[in-house]
Amino acid sequence: MNSLAKSVNEKQASFLGRCFEILEDELCGKSREKNEFYMNCIAHLSRHNYLTTTQIRECDTSSDEERKRDDKTYRKWLQDFMAALNSNRSRLQTELSQYGLTKFPQIEYVKGVKGKEAHFYVTSDAATTGDNGVAGGDESTGKIGSDYSTIRYKTEKISRPPWYLSIANPLFRTQKARGLSALSALVVVFLLLPLAIGYIYLFHPNDPWLVALFAVLLAADLMLIAPTLKILRLITRKITIVDSIRLPLSSVCIAEITSVGANNPSSTERHLSVVTVSANCPVCNDKYGLESSVFLEQRGLTSSRIIGICYNNPMMHRYTFDKDLMTGERLQNV
Repeated sequence: MNSLAKSVNEKQASFLGRCFEILEDELCGKSREKNEFYMNCIAHLSRHNYLTTTQIRECDTSSDEERKRDDKTYRKWLQDFMAALNSNRSRLQTELSQYGLTKFPQIEYVKGVKGKEAHFYVTSDAATTGDNGVAGGDESTGKIGSDYSTIRYKTEKISRPPWYLSIANPLFRTQKARGLSALSALVVVFLLLPLAIGYIYLFHPNDPWLVALFAVLLAADLMLIAPTLKILRLITRKITIVDSIRLPLSSVCIAEITSVGANNPSSTERHLSVVTVSANCPVCNDKYGLESSVFLEQRGLTSSRIIGICYNNPMMHRYTFDKDLMTGERLQNV
């Protein structure tokens, strides 16, 4: 292995180790066995860049040979780590620049064929920052490069997302499910409920039971309109601002890709991730020392564009927002 490949592998392993620290409670709970297993897997991948299903058993060093689990269990544990990396990608990728990486390392699983053993491997990232002279940015200021034109956003996961996003999350797994969910929501909220409300209002205005039902249906319809519009925006735009009294400012829901369908884009699977997004305005951070002064806003009632606005200078310090790169460019025409 040449020195460049070794350096990249080490950076990827360090990054995956940091990801594991962030996801440790979710993956391990209080299990010391799982903790050591994951750390040993990451260490093995850093040295060899692949891990066979036979070698995966050796990563459990906390159990005696007689008490070790079967290979299927260990394989599932590592696949759980892969799934957690994908579902928390927007939150984790903000750490990339600290490890000199430009691409999010992925752990892939390859099934065994024709006598070749099944194995896990880490996708390589030949392009790195720092060592090759490309500016990776200053995490303390949120500024990328030497000017004030680009910022890097940071995220924090929300532990309790709004109820309608928790319900919608399983329905976002496939494109077909997303389409059926959108159609059902449109029919119920904008057709069936208004028809029922209008029928009671026009033909049974004096029936006390139906008047009570009218009030319930009207309240339900009004309560469901905003969540339905947000879910539709997630389906079409893949991101939406989440407005809630109990949620922090600048909370967004992102429809993240968890699995890309081979030769069939319609089979791409997604997962809803609710995070709080902020950034340091490089100008205000440099001049006044302000931190996390950039928050996301949606311009206008009908516009789908989400931008970052610095609360210290909201008229001039505005930035684009890229949900995949978690970076933004200074907007000139404001």
